[in-house]
Amino acid sequence: MKTRSIIRSIPESIDVSRLNIPEIYLKEESTDYRCTSAAINVALGKPSYQTDTENGRTADLAVDGNTSHHLPELCTHTIPDNTSWWVNLQQIFLIRSVKIFNRNDSWSYRLTNVELYVGFSDRGFQSREGFRPGEVGLSHTFELATPVYGQWVRITRNPPNGRLVLCEMEVEGVPYSAGNNFHFLAFQGYVHTGTAIEVKKVRLKLDCVSRCSKTKNCISTHYNKATKICSLFDSLAFKHADIENDVCDVNRIAITENSRAQLFET
Repeated sequence: MKTRSIIRSIPESIDVSRLNIPEIYLKEESTDYRCTSAAINVALGKPSYQTDTENGRTADLAVDGNTSHHLPELCTHTIPDNTSWWVNLQQIFLIRSVKIFNRNDSWSYRLTNVELYVGFSDRGFQSREGFRPGEVGLSHTFELATPVYGQWVRITRNPPNGRLVLCEMEVEGVPYSAGNNFHFLAFQGYVHTGTAIEVKKVRLKLDCVSRCSKTKNCISTHYNKATKICSLFDSLAFKHADIENDVCDVNRIAITENSRAQLFET
């Protein structure tokens, strides 16, 4: 992407607790993030996983399109130890809602106190975007009021020490298309604690952000003003550092109000 104009708004220091987060825009045209096509179930048939399997009831049973409540052999089933179920949507989507289906028998209590997480990687940070307290009935829909982007969707119980049963999960979403726009939020005084996908010395912080916008799967950067080292990341994980020299920039689609609070303690 050739950058034709750069708009910059970066104060010397940032009071993250006030949510006064500056943005960097790299763009060619005035179009903003946009979604293409109508929302559909983007989880159907996608690769799915669970912490373990009991009685051969594998993770893929929750994305096979069968929403029956009456056939337990068509539902996933885990062993009661730190249980989770998750799906790889295989690309980034704007997720509008997530619907889960439960069994309709005496074992329905195994879908209780359900947490919903959305993230950009399977092992990196995932933001808690929903919680259904108590036992789920025949189904429950997590309606996401604000835009939530992600590629991985995870379901677990709180606490996660009981068996997890899931008959089906539907993710209503549309493919993310950034077009020629990349919006980044700057967090001064933080370093990234994950493993970089690229490390390079560059002249300016904006050069670092520009590299991220052109690199596949890059959603965040770390730049040190003193060393001029730019690191690119495909995950989210941060800690406090030098307020003068360290700054992390995060693609705006990766930040929701929930994830902002979880990542930066705001």
